[in-house]
Amino acid sequence: MPGKDVDLAVIGAGLSGCALVAALRRRDWQGTIQILEAGRGAGGRCATRRRRDDPLWRLDHGSPTLSFHAAPRGQLLELMTSLQQRGVVRVDDDPVVGLDHLGTAVEAPEHPLLQGPRWRGVPNMASVAEILLSDGAEGVDVGFGERIQSLSKVDGRWLLTGGVHAAKLVLSGTLLAHPRSLAMLGWRDVPLRQAVPEGHDPVLDAALEWIAELNASIRWNLMLEFPAAEHDRLPRQIWLTPRAQSHFGVERMVTQVQQRNRIGLVIHGLDEGVLITPETQPQLLKAQEQRLLSVLPELLRPWPSLQRMVPDARSLGVMRWGAAQPLEQGMPTTLQWCPQANVGFCGDWIAGHGFGMAEGALQSALDLAESIDS
Repeated sequence: MPGKDVDLAVIGAGLSGCALVAALRRRDWQGTIQILEAGRGAGGRCATRRRRDDPLWRLDHGSPTLSFHAAPRGQLLELMTSLQQRGVVRVDDDPVVGLDHLGTAVEAPEHPLLQGPRWRGVPNMASVAEILLSDGAEGVDVGFGERIQSLSKVDGRWLLTGGVHAAKLVLSGTLLAHPRSLAMLGWRDVPLRQAVPEGHDPVLDAALEWIAELNASIRWNLMLEFPAAEHDRLPRQIWLTPRAQSHFGVERMVTQVQQRNRIGLVIHGLDEGVLITPETQPQLLKAQEQRLLSVLPELLRPWPSLQRMVPDARSLGVMRWGAAQPLEQGMPTTLQWCPQANVGFCGDWIAGHGFGMAEGALQSALDLAESIDS
């Protein structure tokens, strides 16, 4: 990778970043593409956790579905139809129940992620991003485990970690453009602002102002393995009522049957508002693990066969999603592409139908591909 020169660099191999690559190729855009992803695989919040000690284990530890506010239309319908015909997604009709503050199973509460159609990745959620990446075909290189430590513009081209030079740059997340990067990365200024001085690109200036005001929910997702046994029929998703969320500090739980009749369980824990830095992160991860384990028996009260096995459950650690779901309103689509700076944005945090959902992430990628190719 050192010294590599490409037409487009994409930071993040989440759903929108991978969909952007696929959309550009469908438009017959022939430029070379370098994707830089901090994680070990594609998917972002639609990622799937694998284990070195158990090659058969697959656990969707972020979003368990692709949620839409309404039936897809236009290019989005074409994309979803293609994915379904290739067996990469299926309609999600798995059971969803609610849980109240007394630990009683009730009707699922209303939530935007549950109101419209949903799809589930086959065989797991990461499969969707992986097939979209493969649609990029030749001319696409993906680097995993790549954390951006430097970002600058030199002679009109973007210079990134590892010596990657790119004519155009796309950020599929907000971290490098948001003030929260100062604490998370230990930078003195917002990386994208530092790379492009104010006044160089009025569209970028407006975009950065919007991004600075964006907020997102934080989740601490505890992953658990339950040993093989005869289990009650389990729902796929267990959503806590608003009162239960306040009581337990948990948004929902997601179950996933594994090979050899084991059960994977992901507890989506709510954030407690404690500032996180690289130095405090290990301690906070451990504290959240202990907190979520402590409330687990009460959360599983309606499913006694699983509740009885809590002492035998194996913790697989906690994943912190620093931007689990965008809140309030998104950045206008008119600011997605900044022509003077040659930088663009995609993700579920872009305003429009499906804001905060997989729908929004995919639609933003389709829209940005059109801007880059125009």
